Amino acid sequence: MVFGHGRNFEPAMAAQNEQWDQVNLRFNRTVVGVLNQLARPAHALVLTVSSLDLQRNLQLLLDEADRRGCSQVLETTVFADAESASFKARLRLYPILGSKGPRLATAGLSIGQPLYTNERGFELSLRNLERLRPELLARAMTEEFLAAQLQRDSNSNAASDPVGRVP
Repeated sequence: MVFGHGRNFEPAMAAQNEQWDQVNLRFNRTVVGVLNQLARPAHALVLTVSSLDLQRNLQLLLDEADRRGCSQVLETTVFADAESASFKARLRLYPILGSKGPRLATAGLSIGQPLYTNERGFELSLRNLERLRPELLARAMTEEFLAAQLQRDSNSNAASDPVGRVP
């Protein structure tokens, strides 16, 4: 599951909200596209910046992950951080806990601690925002994510087989 969600909702600024929604949608779609091109099945769920009910958002994500049988969620987001005067693009991988094996009817899924984070920050300026190409950034960050996953997998294989044989 590739989950995208913008963060810069301003009730009186519909055009700005739409711009953040479009940036996040393009970023998310590119991540999903790259993963699918490389035979890494991915399903998108993108919420608008006006989706402010965090409990509802989490439940939507968990319900969709359960329906699709996903065991991980890759969060995609592009947002402005006024505190640091920057805007950021982030990919963050989380495990979905409780997704394997039988569950009690009352036991639901939950999100675990992050397994991977790739975050890039840029000076928050009109010039930089106008130059932002979410597709190019998403492609580069997804390739970095996949390289990190490949490295992690090869390290875990080497650790589980001290002789160096591939199981």
